[in-house]
Amino acid sequence: MKRFAVALIAAMIPMSALVFGDPPDPFHAIDDHGKSKHVLPSPDVVRNPNEATDAPRSNRYRVYSASYGWGRLRNHGGHEIPLAGFFAVYWNDSVASSAGTQGNGTLRSTVQNFVTNFSGAGVPYSKTNPSADYTIIQQYGTTDAISPTLVWAGDFVDSQPTQSSMSDASIQSYLASLFTAGTVQVNPDTIYGVYFPASMSITMGSSASCTGFCGYHGNFTYNAQDIKYAVFPYTNCAGCSLPPKNAADMLTIVTSHEIRESVTDADGTAWWDLAGYEADDKCAWHNLYQMTKGGFWVQPEYSNGTGNGTYPGSGCVVPNR
Repeated sequence: MKRFAVALIAAMIPMSALVFGDPPDPFHAIDDHGKSKHVLPSPDVVRNPNEATDAPRSNRYRVYSASYGWGRLRNHGGHEIPLAGFFAVYWNDSVASSAGTQGNGTLRSTVQNFVTNFSGAGVPYSKTNPSADYTIIQQYGTTDAISPTLVWAGDFVDSQPTQSSMSDASIQSYLASLFTAGTVQVNPDTIYGVYFPASMSITMGSSASCTGFCGYHGNFTYNAQDIKYAVFPYTNCAGCSLPPKNAADMLTIVTSHEIRESVTDADGTAWWDLAGYEADDKCAWHNLYQMTKGGFWVQPEYSNGTGNGTYPGSGCVVPNR
């Protein structure tokens, strides 16, 4: 979650995207408990339609200017996830069996293969590694050293009826019920990604999926354990679409965003810039690219480096491909 250290006027957000009031920008929403929570806003709210969505192909890594925020990221002393796992929860089979992408028949197989390939071979970050899609976040392992491996922790397909809407508070309660029943095992280093079917709106306070956001991450306490979770509404609505990409392509983009932020700013107490933006916020919806392994669509990650060491200079990094 982001904190604001300077006035919003300092943030590099298109003026047409500004939302005044509380919260004061489209990358925040007030949750059901009255707290400000990080969200990934829909691209039609923040993206300049005159700017290129996808990064051009090149034979080396590329660094693009950040689209949002102010300055480099700052470490606020909070925890990162040292060896993160990802566990997918599907509300019902209609979303698990929905169309996949990049040769995967279903969304369920897409997500598993995406997560498995996201950290490449699990080797430490290198500028020359064409599969350094996840490992670039190792630079943020200050309080907790971040492993180059992202663990596929499994998945669960529930049989819940599709309903018109569900609140963020209800999602937390739903995950807690799965833990209590022993259906899903509890692990504070696992990110629990919950995928919802088409036509099911997710609400957070006065904000709602598609119009207000395309996904978000957060944390809550269960039996004295800090649970990290991410929420993925189905991305076939106009607000969360970027043709010709299909819904599964959009979901891997959103999933890449939320996994990295869940690791680098697990409790909203670790990394953000002077305007309160987390690493992936600064690169949202611009210079999207396809991973070398699996061809899945993802967004670039912001690098806090100087350019003289292991990591590229400050900006949004597309790996060597």
